[in-house]
Amino acid sequence: MSTKRMNILECIEVIADKAENSQLSESFFNEVDGQIRYVSRKLGINSIQAVVLALMVNRSYDTRIELNDLSDYVGCKYIKMLRYSADVEGLVKSHLIACTMGRADDNITYRVPLVVIEHLKNNKAYKYEVPKDLTTSEFFGKLNEYIDCRVHEECSIEGFQDDVVELIENNLHLDFASRIKALELDINNLVLFLFVCDAFIQNREENVRQQDFAEMCCNKYHFKSVCNLLMEGNHRLQKLNLIEFCNEDGMVNREEYKLTEDAKRNFLFGVKAGGSDYLSGNFSSLLVDCRSLPAKELFYNRKVTDSIKQLEGLLEQNNFSDICNRLKEKGLRSGFACLFYGAPGTGKTETVYQLARKTDRNIMRVNISEIKSSWVGESEKNIKNVFNKYRYLVEKSDVAPILLFNEADAILGKRMEGAERAVDRMENSIQNIILQEIENMEGILIATTNIAGNLDKAFERRFLYKIEFERPDVQAKSAIWRSMMPDLREDEADKLASLYDFSGGQIENICRKHAIDSILWGEQNPDFEKLKEHCESEVLHLGNSERRKIGFR
Repeated sequence: MSTKRMNILECIEVIADKAENSQLSESFFNEVDGQIRYVSRKLGINSIQAVVLALMVNRSYDTRIELNDLSDYVGCKYIKMLRYSADVEGLVKSHLIACTMGRADDNITYRVPLVVIEHLKNNKAYKYEVPKDLTTSEFFGKLNEYIDCRVHEECSIEGFQDDVVELIENNLHLDFASRIKALELDINNLVLFLFVCDAFIQNREENVRQQDFAEMCCNKYHFKSVCNLLMEGNHRLQKLNLIEFCNEDGMVNREEYKLTEDAKRNFLFGVKAGGSDYLSGNFSSLLVDCRSLPAKELFYNRKVTDSIKQLEGLLEQNNFSDICNRLKEKGLRSGFACLFYGAPGTGKTETVYQLARKTDRNIMRVNISEIKSSWVGESEKNIKNVFNKYRYLVEKSDVAPILLFNEADAILGKRMEGAERAVDRMENSIQNIILQEIENMEGILIATTNIAGNLDKAFERRFLYKIEFERPDVQAKSAIWRSMMPDLREDEADKLASLYDFSGGQIENICRKHAIDSILWGEQNPDFEKLKEHCESEVLHLGNSERRKIGFR
């Protein structure tokens, strides 16, 4: 029969029609030789595979095609179809058909994927594309697709495992894939771990039920073995601290499991629901870019100036790396925790920014208010996540960023002995976590506080550098006045510095008022008397003797 002007689907139809009750005899193959060769050439398969595919497409309405269904249709013995098992497997590997296996009866069945049918309908050859060079989002999307196929029994466990291995091997440029491969898990444990990761990433489900693992097991005996190991806490994934028992109201639930915090940090940190990540996984959104920080000249008392210069030298990358390595060689902690304390407006936070700018270090700034939660256990989880994020950033950055706890009074206070109230126990728990994290951290932490007197003694030891930002002396104040108002005469700057005990933040307030005056009234040159008026207004008088400065925090 001529194949001229026939398309792929029409040729498949002819093959299927002529195959009925043909017993796949030699005369059958001779009669449809042209159609077989056309399909073989177009799809890149051999003649037997072309016939088998045609028979399967003819039954593509059925998602559970068995080989005996085909033998019944062509009128031959089942054993004859078994002779073609290698050819059938070749079709599976080409993804032209999919192999399935029901857990109920362990019968091997097949289906023709919808994507293949759509290609054939449009007279196009379906060519499976190896999922390589994927983005993070594409990777997790493909993983979820594979898992869905397995859960709905649309592929065999062997096919699923092969797809998963292929996915990982072809995307080792992704942090997740390379870390997974480095675990060197056997294939059965690998798919179990990926299943829990997928549940967390795609569906944001913390808990995976024991019975859900059945989808990932080879058979009921394998499933039973997995369950026993899990309930005993002896499973490989548990021993590697990748998954753990769930907790319900303080009670361990041995039939539900979740990712450990270590697993989330090491494998899934930065990955959001749906598999997307933060700016390609580099966490740029969490950081203050040091290049965005404007240069600003700061003035301190001599003691503070010397301390800041020393700290700047330490944070210079070459010095920092050398010091860290030498400390490690001596068996000493290599992390640096610093405390900046003193009155508001004395330049604590701005000093951190300028240190970051000068040493090319980005800043991970912590919002203290977002840490504390009214929900039991949430605050503790939040503070752990802060340090988990920072560890990841240190690991991924050529230059370790600075972890900034700004205005950290609320979390660095004295711990309550014999705390009975839930809020007090939460405060103690947060502080204990911070103490432990500082003890073990690698990198740089700088905390700023206005109230050092309330600092827990345990924190004093953890902070290697403790720098008190005193209110500037007359000389420093005069320099601040002149730097912010270059048109101010030196004697006027000295006079203002002597008359008013202002912090740098308060002086900045007055300079801003002068700038507003210039815009509104065109007063370019500083009017000394007007400046004194602004200075007086910066002071809030309470009664006859008591007064409080209003400053710029």
